[in-house]
Amino acid sequence: MLSGSGGLPDSVASGEGSGVYDFVVVGAGSAGATLAARLTEDPSIRVMLVEAGPDYASAEQVPPDLLDSRDLAGLSHDWGFTAELGRNRTIPYRRGKVVGGTSAINAAAALWGSPDDFAEWAALGNREWAWDKVIPYFARLEDDPDGQGALHGRGGPIPIQRYARHEWTAFQGAFFEASLGAGFVAVADHNVAETSGVGPWPMNRRGPTRVSTAQAYLGPARQRPNLTILPRSLGSRIIFAGRQATGVELLTDGATAVVGAGRVVLSAGAIGSPAILLRSGIGPAAALRRLGIAALVDLAGVGAHLWDHPSITLRLLPRADQFDAVRDPRFQVVARYTAAGSPAVNDMLLVPLGRVDVSGMPALHRQVGQSVIVGIAVALMRPRAPGRLELASADPWIPPKITLDAAAHLDDQRRLLDGVRRAWRIARSPELMSVTERVVDLDERTLESDAALSAYIRANIGTFCHAVGTVPMGPNDDSGAAVDGYGRVRGLDNVWVVDASIMPAVPRAVPNLTTIMLGERIAEWLRT
Repeated sequence: MLSGSGGLPDSVASGEGSGVYDFVVVGAGSAGATLAARLTEDPSIRVMLVEAGPDYASAEQVPPDLLDSRDLAGLSHDWGFTAELGRNRTIPYRRGKVVGGTSAINAAAALWGSPDDFAEWAALGNREWAWDKVIPYFARLEDDPDGQGALHGRGGPIPIQRYARHEWTAFQGAFFEASLGAGFVAVADHNVAETSGVGPWPMNRRGPTRVSTAQAYLGPARQRPNLTILPRSLGSRIIFAGRQATGVELLTDGATAVVGAGRVVLSAGAIGSPAILLRSGIGPAAALRRLGIAALVDLAGVGAHLWDHPSITLRLLPRADQFDAVRDPRFQVVARYTAAGSPAVNDMLLVPLGRVDVSGMPALHRQVGQSVIVGIAVALMRPRAPGRLELASADPWIPPKITLDAAAHLDDQRRLLDGVRRAWRIARSPELMSVTERVVDLDERTLESDAALSAYIRANIGTFCHAVGTVPMGPNDDSGAAVDGYGRVRGLDNVWVVDASIMPAVPRAVPNLTTIMLGERIAEWLRT
């Protein structure tokens, strides 16, 4: 096994022929780490797992922010992507650059997708992804001893925990009580199918420690002689003989090398995987030619749709005696509901945020007199307006262009208007007013006007950075599908994509567990 600070194995550096590894998996995040661990359970399968970020081979080496489930990790393991969001707005677009990927930096929210999500996938021609087909793989990945009902897994790699009521902060507890007063029902387990209401987040953590796929899956697999982990190595493009993949070009320690592969699997995420395909000549032919890239396979669906969960945050100034900016967890409780008139169950979330960093907003920072406050995020979990992903350059060091069209659809606007007003009523409830002083950047006059509130939303809307769907799966007669229902790239031999990019429709859940589930299921197919 090779891991740690980087450097090419001798067989790669010397340029030995293709087939050195049975699988080269590019990307060691939620899907890639899962896939590599499951594939190497068969000692006859040799796997190289490539990651652009660093690898921390032992728990003692992991930086504290990657282990702290109370908040998002810092920026030292972030790709530094940005997204264009509306006219003249550019926002950070966070993605994890480390073994473990975004599962190592995220909110540790661990939601199953819903039965209706997978019914939609199946209706789009992906019958292997119907609800009854995926249940065993959600159960296999988790260890949820407190989960309600018979579907939950016990003893899987990912520990699932929920904060008990006595552990909630004053702010999180007040939000829960105010939500009950607003008509929400109490929910013990948000991973029971189609459950709506307010209750604790299920989280991939063990106590205060975030458990990423690096710990959960690669930890037990690291000593296998058939697994090689190559960190700090950027996947540039796939190498082909005709239309058959023979290896992957890597950029490592300032050098370019090719690692030979019997089969190539891209698990670089919904930003990285389509970018590698495009640089390899796989995508919309006209767009590739404009960048000087020879088109190998004309696949219009690569990058054509980027689905995400738009969000808008009401920022509240907490009472000083009810708030500890250092120790209070950011996430403990969540409310799920169905917007009025919506056919999609649980298409909305309200998330009390125990930490909102306003240090990068000078005017607001001066107004509140502190760098961290609290908030309520309103999230649209079934948007109707997708974004898109395009290459800005054929140079692999130049990030792709991410464009989001959040709230561009009239129905998305309607649901967000209603959601912000709902969050305002909860924010001004007696329970929340007992632990907060005021909403700091929104007033009742703005709330009363659709035009004024729409302008506020456009100026402040963000995203949960839950990119999916940039390399969508679908049947042969779907011109927009880039991979088939097993993750195989159209028109090519020996190339798969296994990560959130192949989701054919956005799930009404934080997508991390669904992405791990994809790795679990497709690994089983690839081993046979």
